[in-house]
Amino acid sequence: MAEATTATARGPVRVAQAFVLSLMVPFYIPLGPVLLMPHRAILLLVFVPFFLRLFVLRRAGPVLAADWLLLGATLWCVPAFFVNHPAGYALEAAGIRMIEFFGAYLLARVAIRSVADFIRVVRVFFFCVLILLPFAALESLTGRPVMLDLLPGTSVRQIDTGYRLGLRRAQTIFAHPILYGVFVSTAFGLFWYVLRPRWLRFPAMPVVVLATFFSLSAGALLSILVQAVFIGWETIMKVLRRRWMIFAGLSAAAYLTIDLLSNRTPFHVLVDYATFNSGAAYNRILIWRYGTDNVWANPVFGIGFNDWARPAWMGPSVDNYWLLLTMQAGLPAIAMILLALATILRRVGGAALSDPDDRMARTGYLVAFGGLFIAGGTVHYWNAMMAFVMFVYGSGLWTCTGGARG
Repeated sequence: MAEATTATARGPVRVAQAFVLSLMVPFYIPLGPVLLMPHRAILLLVFVPFFLRLFVLRRAGPVLAADWLLLGATLWCVPAFFVNHPAGYALEAAGIRMIEFFGAYLLARVAIRSVADFIRVVRVFFFCVLILLPFAALESLTGRPVMLDLLPGTSVRQIDTGYRLGLRRAQTIFAHPILYGVFVSTAFGLFWYVLRPRWLRFPAMPVVVLATFFSLSAGALLSILVQAVFIGWETIMKVLRRRWMIFAGLSAAAYLTIDLLSNRTPFHVLVDYATFNSGAAYNRILIWRYGTDNVWANPVFGIGFNDWARPAWMGPSVDNYWLLLTMQAGLPAIAMILLALATILRRVGGAALSDPDDRMARTGYLVAFGGLFIAGGTVHYWNAMMAFVMFVYGSGLWTCTGGARG
């Protein structure tokens, strides 16, 4: 009976592991106008039972303010998309947003209920990063998308984003090198704190750095840098109880100092140092400028997936996930999202955990959380990567909803 109970308890986390593995499968099944990718198929299958498990049966601990806020932000997209698009397109777009944005969060929120579950998922993630590394290296060095060449009929289109430092930007099985880079860079903090056995973290860290390097993506490398800073601060200052309040104060002081001493805004300075060349930095500044103009012109329901107003010579890409979400669905949606993320940080960071493994896993989660959030200011997450980001955000709430041992 005990074995049956354990197997039943592990069922949801196995779905979470399957979801991470599904991100490595670059194929889809066309169902009319909808592309049923592997990760979407998994999220679609579990959405209703996991929704009931969280909101009705309450088998994932108490419902949190963040749960309601993220659900509300997703539901806000329904009228936003209907205002901006024909009914058929709006319905399809709203359904995909519900599955990939809220559904991925819901999967992690319900399936990962303990540090053991969290470790199991991180192990699968380690396997994914390890498998991708040699293909990324070959792609960068040979100039050919080796992995996509080996998978004929893949749904991922081979793209050429140019060379940096004499190397091709590795795409592996993702739609863009940026997405590959952010995916593997997220592992940095998770592997350092969560990977078991503990000795694995020492060979795992150079694997993550090297894998991320081959993407030659400034946003992904920035994510690793941010996570390294977080890890260093936590290691050096762990004797101080309010170390993260001190960190926040020092960050605010640094922001004000740059604002006072520089002839550029702190945002402009950050963007300049977070890109490979001045042209890319200037483009991101223009994206922010014209993107916010679009937001103020359409503050309630945004512009949906319509083209945004900008000079004719600017490209259509919006290299800022948080800005693009605001442009698509308006200020109410992003306000609920940011408030949800803030409440998650407060609840998880303030959870009383007595077990050392629980505390280390929480730290790894928070480090990955911060890396993804800051990288989102320089890149756009879409399709499978959007789902992965929301999955990561939902993966640490076991610490404050009765799943931890402390």
